[in-house]
Amino acid sequence: MIHQGLTPNNVSYNTLIHGLCQLGYLREANNLFKNMHTNGNLPNTYTYSILLDGLCKQGYLGKAFGLFRTMQSTYSKPNLVMYNILIDALCKSGNLRDARKLFSELFVKGLRPNAQIYTTIINGLCKEGLLDEALEAFRNMEEDGCPPDEISYNVIIRGFLHHKDESRAVQLIREMRDRAFNADAGITSW
Repeated sequence: MIHQGLTPNNVSYNTLIHGLCQLGYLREANNLFKNMHTNGNLPNTYTYSILLDGLCKQGYLGKAFGLFRTMQSTYSKPNLVMYNILIDALCKSGNLRDARKLFSELFVKGLRPNAQIYTTIINGLCKEGLLDEALEAFRNMEEDGCPPDEISYNVIIRGFLHHKDESRAVQLIREMRDRAFNADAGITSW
């Protein structure tokens, strides 16, 4: 781009970094990220989200958290998307202790978790068989002013069904239907 006399902006950089991350070229994405500074473009929250997601999907959680902490201390405040990326990666790696800690950090930072973040932590808890804790998080959603959505219901119901707790799954299906939500096809055919 630069060699052709074009001046890249954040949209250009973000598009290229996103494409490189999608293809698994994290080193190149990171070089381009560093190049942004050289060319006078400061990364924005979207840039950081792209890199965090790329690092997490490739299993570089340590590097992702390093980037996250650097961003917090030098550039901008993290948003819910970034927290969700990291919480999801921690849950998928089986590190629920740190996922819970990061989830709690949201409240300390004055951020209110949305349904997507609650669903991510609920899914992680269900996968580890921590159904009581998952149900507690599910119930806390409403108390925290974030009513569960259709996806949240389907995730927790699947968790109960997977762990052979049909009675609580059926109770949640009834509750879900009372709220005019639909269960996934895999749940209704259970």
